[in-house]
Amino acid sequence: MRSLIVLAALAVTVCFAQDNCYINDSGFTCCNKELEASMKGAMGGGDLLGSADSIQKGAEGSLGGKFETVVALDDFAYKSHFKEGKSCKIEKNGQYALAWQP
Repeated sequence: MRSLIVLAALAVTVCFAQDNCYINDSGFTCCNKELEASMKGAMGGGDLLGSADSIQKGAEGSLGGKFETVVALDDFAYKSHFKEGKSCKIEKNGQYALAWQP
């Protein structure tokens, strides 16, 4: 149990390597409030591909540039390199979504 606590502390330290990153209401790291709002607005139905496409188009339209997205029914781990803090992971209605600008 002790090693789990240490790992959690390390994860929080890494999460806030950029000053604008925060833990959102879903309990995941987000580094851009506009991206988070766009993602929440784009996620709707049960179609994972449709949600991913909506998130990508919404993020590209509101923030500019290209975005990558992943949407799944189960939580997942990730490691990404992102540009200017434009990265966010959320959960909404049992769907988990990650968007980042490579």
